[in-house]
Amino acid sequence: MQGVHHMDAGKALRMKRIFREDGKTLIIAMDRSGRGQDVPGLERPLETIRKVAEGGADAVLVNPGVVRRFYEAIPRDLAIIISIPMDPLYVELAARLGVHGVKTTFFGSLEDEELKKLGPVAIACQDWGIPFLAEIVPQDENRRLVPKAVKAAARMAAELGADFVKTAYPGSPEEFSEVVAKTFIPVVVLGGPKMDRDEDVLKIAKGVMEAGGAGLCIGRNVFQHRNPTKMTRALAKIVHENASIEDALKELV
Repeated sequence: MQGVHHMDAGKALRMKRIFREDGKTLIIAMDRSGRGQDVPGLERPLETIRKVAEGGADAVLVNPGVVRRFYEAIPRDLAIIISIPMDPLYVELAARLGVHGVKTTFFGSLEDEELKKLGPVAIACQDWGIPFLAEIVPQDENRRLVPKAVKAAARMAAELGADFVKTAYPGSPEEFSEVVAKTFIPVVVLGGPKMDRDEDVLKIAKGVMEAGGAGLCIGRNVFQHRNPTKMTRALAKIVHENASIEDALKELV
């Protein structure tokens, strides 16, 4: 895995839980309901966690309360990343909870002062041995993705001290391979809005992996799927087995 050689034991051991030996990861994001929204598919978090674990997810991304409530029942091989505010104090909470990583969220202009808060979070993660996933998604004033800025967003996460970065797919494998080439930490891609066709989800997954991405951090397109276990399995085949879209689709029959 890129960059593991200079990590301390805590960080390296936790990164090994998130990323498989191939340096790739499939993370299922279930942290959206933390924004006070009623999110279909997350009514019973433990049930959904079990379904995606069965499908071969490497990690789940959840809010701290989910860990506090369900820690005894969470499948043992699953890595747990918690979503935190851009505040270093929460890194200590992550260490106390025994989770494998933290994630901060940022959508907006890369000029925003808010992004400066990533530095102190990264330092706290270093102190506590917790891997840091920075989600940075460049958007314009109408909250639309700025594909051209994805490269700068990923690089920014790396420069500010994140261990890996979550960002949007800029649209094509060609554009995404430039993002990967300009970033010296692993890059995972978010799943975005719910898509009607399974094939469209798998197509993005394939594009990400072909372009050298480190994997996916995908939410609604898995947990709102008619069969989250099968959808996880199909994505895992692409991420870890280099399966074709056709072969992955067979998992969904």
